[in-house]
Amino acid sequence: MVKKNILSLTIALLILFLSFADKELFNKFNIPKIHHPDKIVHFGMYFVLMLSLIFENRARLTNTGKYIFLALIPFFYGVAIEILQPLLTKNRTGDFYDVCFNTLGVILAILIWVIFKQLRNNEAK
Repeated sequence: MVKKNILSLTIALLILFLSFADKELFNKFNIPKIHHPDKIVHFGMYFVLMLSLIFENRARLTNTGKYIFLALIPFFYGVAIEILQPLLTKNRTGDFYDVCFNTLGVILAILIWVIFKQLRNNEAK
């Protein structure tokens, strides 16, 4: 199971590191001035995590229920991180809106995968 999901596990570990890293680490980068850039990052991280989970488990995803079950993994992972951030760090806080953007990334990854899968199947016919 681990070997089949090495990409997803690597991405999950990167998300874990970034979620618990000191905020000063991010101040070293020139981030364009946009409102709430962290929400875009949350969306992107969980979008990529979900796409990697789908890609690595695509042969097993035969119905909607399996997609939903798979989506629960990054959802609860994100919730757990948001709960643990204020408990395990001094300068990080949990944020309900981070969970919302994580979830949006997961949902969009599924929608895009399903749409491309249907388009590909239609082209094959």
